[in-house]
Amino acid sequence: MTPRYAPANPLPPYAYVPGHDLPHPVNDPRGHSYSAVHDQARDALNTPTLFAHLPPDPASRRRVLAATLAADPQWLDAVDLFNGGWYWEAHEAWEGFWNALGRTTPEARFVQGLIHLAAAAVKVREGKPNGVARHTQRARELLGGSRAAPVGGALAGLSSGLEERPGDAAATLGLAPDSLAAVVAELVAYKTECWHASRAPVVRVVASELRLAE
Repeated sequence: MTPRYAPANPLPPYAYVPGHDLPHPVNDPRGHSYSAVHDQARDALNTPTLFAHLPPDPASRRRVLAATLAADPQWLDAVDLFNGGWYWEAHEAWEGFWNALGRTTPEARFVQGLIHLAAAAVKVREGKPNGVARHTQRARELLGGSRAAPVGGALAGLSSGLEERPGDAAATLGLAPDSLAAVVAELVAYKTECWHASRAPVVRVVASELRLAE
């Protein structure tokens, strides 16, 4: 298991993959998150007012937001979930931040890119290469443009209205740009394998890890 950013948060007993025989986390009473669906803390995250304190200047806003997220246990938990192979669960965790950031803001679109990275990894586990390619391409568009790949330790051509240079962690909401680029590049290079045949509770299919900027 990779080092965790939010070790106090318990990891789910299994990673959900559509089509497998494990129960849906929130729709099935046996699901690992069924009892937490109406948790008030989670609902609070889905309100646009959570980040109302951010400064209006775009560059300052992203710097403050990156620092805020670096100290947020739910954000750190989402990173841990992705790095550990809980891709569906990471997708769900990031969706709360996407909603809280307004869905269409530059920052929300960046988080939407992370959601598509997680969705691509789920498709790897499902054994659906077309789905992997589709979600990876959308993630590239949202995270770093069509040329997103490890280039000088950073993402090439950051898009979505993020004006900082590619190596600036504020533009990647506190994530290390080189780690993000490595994940994107790995999914771009994905070759069909029978990961979907596995019935292990958790299967990690992305070797690269998302890291916080130092």
